[in-house]
Amino acid sequence: MDEEIKKYLGLKVRFLRENAKISQEELANSCDVSWRTISNLERGCVVPDLKMVYNIARFFGVGLDELFDIKIQPKKSVARIFAENQLIERVRAMDDRMLAFVAEQVDVAFKHFKD
Repeated sequence: MDEEIKKYLGLKVRFLRENAKISQEELANSCDVSWRTISNLERGCVVPDLKMVYNIARFFGVGLDELFDIKIQPKKSVARIFAENQLIERVRAMDDRMLAFVAEQVDVAFKHFKD
């Protein structure tokens, strides 16, 4: 697991635990691990297994997206995904000259169709 993710998860668990006003030992008991494991997790020193992550999220009533700070994108339709993939394949097939031209046209389109 990336060091940055381990540090973030540890800080998030500590934040949730302190806001709930519970000890590391209380959280550890609910997750069926030792308080040392919770301590190491909060310091970003261990990679938790899936069961532990699940138990922590369930204990605090948060989703995994919130626990890991994952930004959920709005769902795309199957037709939208298909159209994007077709466009990507067409771009991959372009030679350098055509790619440069299309990139310029995309820049122009973005300038004129801002939200």
